[in-house]
Amino acid sequence: MTGLLAQQESGRVDMTALRADRRRRLFDAMAAHGLDALILGRPANITFASGARQLWTSGARPFGPGCIVVGETGQVHLLSVWDEGIPPEIPHDNLFTLKWNPANLLAEIGAIPGLKAVRRVGTDSYSPGFEHFLGAVAPDAELLDAGPALTTARQSKSADEIGLIERAVVVAEAALTAMEEAAEPGASERDLLRAYLAAVSRLGCPQPPTEGIVCATPRSGPVTLRRLPSDRLLGPGQLVALSPSALYTGYEGGIGRTIVIDRASGDAEALAARCRDALDSVIDRCRVGAKGADLRSDNADILVHGLGLGAEPPVIGAHAGADAVLASDMVLSVQAWVAEEGTGGVLLRDVVHLVDGTPRVLTRYRSALC
Repeated sequence: MTGLLAQQESGRVDMTALRADRRRRLFDAMAAHGLDALILGRPANITFASGARQLWTSGARPFGPGCIVVGETGQVHLLSVWDEGIPPEIPHDNLFTLKWNPANLLAEIGAIPGLKAVRRVGTDSYSPGFEHFLGAVAPDAELLDAGPALTTARQSKSADEIGLIERAVVVAEAALTAMEEAAEPGASERDLLRAYLAAVSRLGCPQPPTEGIVCATPRSGPVTLRRLPSDRLLGPGQLVALSPSALYTGYEGGIGRTIVIDRASGDAEALAARCRDALDSVIDRCRVGAKGADLRSDNADILVHGLGLGAEPPVIGAHAGADAVLASDMVLSVQAWVAEEGTGGVLLRDVVHLVDGTPRVLTRYRSALC
């Protein structure tokens, strides 16, 4: 896997051009949706707008004005106390800093050129009192949901973005290999989790987008997919669902496969074939112009969501996303889960690039079972 990653690295991505293309798409989307400015707080949206490297933090972040985009000036302004990780096209004068006194923060943001005159401001999140904040920096502005504009800008990936996602997929597949090698009778789910984290770190991607699914599925009683690994031990003949992900320059790739400890029974092989057939059928229906309702299955629990700078819209499942429309150059995570009492459960997940014609599957890894 490391050789394949090095081979892909030979076609390097021009990150300066990538950032410029993302800004162009963002400003075009703002104009199309009638937004004069954006106030962003979600890390993925800030990364898309600015390209700045952010410190990794564990846990949720409260909303705050981390990035401000002004349409009239074509400038991006960032909350940052230093220049480390800030792209050169964002000058030092475009940085605003943390303040102990909120009044001083408001004064600094209010001085951003062009912001006071804006009339329509989009935001990706909200907090109590945010209207008062906006009224202080842009008195005549109307606060709107930036989600539609951000979706327009981010949903269709450029060739360079596809390349970065493919690199992330390679790292995730290497992690899956390490997890499968660590899976043996008596090992715990957490042992496989450690193998996953060590593998992505060795490949230079130490910030996992998720903890990763390691689920030793029970063979008696109700079979559910647990998303948090535990100290449960793996036993012979047990089906174990694995779903590692990786981040490469902010872009996410992942894969889901189910392995069997030692030897699979005939029932387990039949369950795996049923899951693979259901997943392949859904992937085949991932076509430009298809709707979320077209991706549902009677033979498996299906979850489909966009993939790029982390998980993205649309989110399509049994009770969500029926009206979502798939667009050209979207990247989707497509997952299928089937379970049977007495046998266990099988999870499969592939990453799919939507192009005109046949969907292109970016994941290549096949386990012995499926």
